[in-house]
Amino acid sequence: MRIQGLFTVFGHVARGLTSELTRLETVSENISNANQVAADGEPLYHRKSVDPRPRKQPFRSLLRDRTLSLRRTNRAHLPGAGERTRWYGEPWPVAKTIVHPNERLIYDPTHPKANAQGYVRTPDINVVQEMMDMITSTRSYEANTTVLNAAKQVAKRTLEL
Repeated sequence: MRIQGLFTVFGHVARGLTSELTRLETVSENISNANQVAADGEPLYHRKSVDPRPRKQPFRSLLRDRTLSLRRTNRAHLPGAGERTRWYGEPWPVAKTIVHPNERLIYDPTHPKANAQGYVRTPDINVVQEMMDMITSTRSYEANTTVLNAAKQVAKRTLEL
């Protein structure tokens, strides 16, 4: 009986939880800085987003996997060892944060940070869109925790056999 696939589920769920948590942190940072204003020449917060595409496998981990496979004498001695070393040996994927350098100009000549024409610089952040992203991220996080709990129950029932 081979149960190695069960343990890889925990790795996939952990990566999913980590990426959704990063996305949630980015969305909350955008919402908290949505009303920031800046005068001309002052630094302004820019909207951030997380790149959902997985990164390519770095050459170092590819080389490490190849050298680990050379050290094994026979794959039948420890079935699934290649899959486990591939997941346990790699670091967590680092989410790539994209900065969108857009800004909006709002006409408010009474504002203390208004320029000579009466415009105030604000970040181009749509709070409604950010709230939708937050709800989507929260639902994905909940789905990952549901999968984690189901995998725990399967592992527990397997050990009770």
